[in-house]
Amino acid sequence: MHKGLRSFPPMAAMATLLLLTILQLAVHGYAQAPAPGTVTIDGFTYEGDGCPSGSVAHSISDDGQALTVMYSSYTATTDQGLLNTRKKCALTIILNYPPGYFYTLGTVTMRGYTKLDAKVKATVRVTYHVSGRIGTGAATYNFFGPTEENFEKTESFANAVSSECGRVRNLNIITEGRVLPGKPPKSGIITVDSTDLKLTEIYAINWKTC
Repeated sequence: MHKGLRSFPPMAAMATLLLLTILQLAVHGYAQAPAPGTVTIDGFTYEGDGCPSGSVAHSISDDGQALTVMYSSYTATTDQGLLNTRKKCALTIILNYPPGYFYTLGTVTMRGYTKLDAKVKATVRVTYHVSGRIGTGAATYNFFGPTEENFEKTESFANAVSSECGRVRNLNIITEGRVLPGKPPKSGIITVDSTDLKLTEIYAINWKTC
């Protein structure tokens, strides 16, 4: 006679089956990045008044888990009234990676500089979506004057959107920076066009197997 689940009490047998089912579900979609060096960027374009031609650089880490975008001319400021208080940049990225994986963007870390008078507010909002997929992930940072600082902020994406198994689609990221000067208007700036103080975004890529 074979010994197995039939030798357990009924409740124990049911608990064992439930545990096995949970373990099988956990294995499917297990968070594991592709092998080092196998995730690359096949295409990268950008447009917007926050990122004129030649002002954006990008890279992806060897382990495929960090996408970095650096802007050298992204500045929202009150220096010219309302003319430059809002800046925007739209990125289109084609990631190349081995079959059998899909991803979401988990967090975005933003580094830059801000100087705001009292009662002035600055906001940076980052959204992303995957072409052909429903939904948009969003992360927002708010800064309140008076302040002057080099900042580094990390925020998780609300409503994170995933790519899909078996198809590589464009990753679309939109960054918007805005300074609200208040009433009466006061002075404010977020990020500067300088070699040392570039606006930098680092996106954490969360991989799962299909």
